[in-house]
Amino acid sequence: MRIDRTRTILVWLALAVLLAAGLAIRLAVLDTKGHYGDALVIGRWADNMARYGPWDFYRHDGALYPALLYAYWPIGVLLDGAAQARAIKGASIPFDLAIAVVVYLAARRMVGPGRALIAPGLYLLNPAVLLAGPVWGQVDAAGTLAYLLALLAVAGRRFAAAGALAVVALLIKPQFGLVLLPVAVVAILTWRATHSRAPIVRALLGGAAAYVVVALPLRLDPISYLGRVIGAGSFKEMSSANAANIWGLFAGYKHPDGGLVYIGGVLLLLGLTAALLPLLRQDLPMILAVGAFVIFAFYFLPTRVHERYLFPAMAVLAPLAAANWSVLGAYVLMTAGFAASMLYALVDTTPFTFWPWLEDLVTLPVARIWISLTLIATAATLVLLLVQPRIRSTPMVEGE
Repeated sequence: MRIDRTRTILVWLALAVLLAAGLAIRLAVLDTKGHYGDALVIGRWADNMARYGPWDFYRHDGALYPALLYAYWPIGVLLDGAAQARAIKGASIPFDLAIAVVVYLAARRMVGPGRALIAPGLYLLNPAVLLAGPVWGQVDAAGTLAYLLALLAVAGRRFAAAGALAVVALLIKPQFGLVLLPVAVVAILTWRATHSRAPIVRALLGGAAAYVVVALPLRLDPISYLGRVIGAGSFKEMSSANAANIWGLFAGYKHPDGGLVYIGGVLLLLGLTAALLPLLRQDLPMILAVGAFVIFAFYFLPTRVHERYLFPAMAVLAPLAAANWSVLGAYVLMTAGFAASMLYALVDTTPFTFWPWLEDLVTLPVARIWISLTLIATAATLVLLLVQPRIRSTPMVEGE
């Protein structure tokens, strides 16, 4: 008993050390020059939330990330100038730390508590995560946290929570709303298995309640929000917005996509359908895997995809990588490719600079091909590994 208690204390201390190390690294890179354009836009949102409040914000400004406006609001009230810019760049840090705890708890359901520490280590020390968050200045970690929690909630049959978290993910950034698909499929399959509509009703009520809580104070009705999302999707009509996907590989970056957008749209629909098929098995590892497959479909198949859209896979896959050594190897290779892709995007679109030899390497024309091939190959490998029932989890307590 005393040995078990000591091991438990040591594991939690190790997790605390990982969190402290992750925090220290993020604070160390916080002053690195990132995406000034994004920082200026977010700073304007923060200032307008402070000036007009949520009720009148959309009368004076626009934002595709309504849920994040509440995080930027106090920054606009309390800070300005350099302090405000630094706070905006650091806004991803608390979400990163929260994700690290969540992926540890998820991994612990599949492996022992010691080995489960691999999951937060993979996420916190992930170079692509660092580049997308405190270096770039975006808060993809916030949407990723909601995405991950929605998957965990539906795995535990907590359908109201899953619906609410999925809608929050959507309102953080539209691409994170893809988690609505596995949540809906699991709810429907549970209804078919139990002949009870309760899962669907609870998911719908949870989602509706979350939308009202976030959007009502902003006076943002669903039709208006959908119009903004569609408008944003048609704004940059290009093959790939620095995403190392199939279009980045064959058509290159930032070329007009023309009719390719329709081909990409069909491929996306087919890819999403295929991504959801493994949900015939609904344990935690498979639900996480399907969450990753949905991200892969959205990143690799359509045109007009941005470089950071692979970001949530870094968190969703971390518990699965901790539970299987082959998945871990593919995860590490994908991380390297994604980090190289992020470096290219930062050099291409921001004042960011780093070691000249590495900057020259990732910006070579052939580098785009190798980065795309690396990401496509590792994604395909991960799909093949994860559709096999190799990873088990302890049963989750049914919440509702």
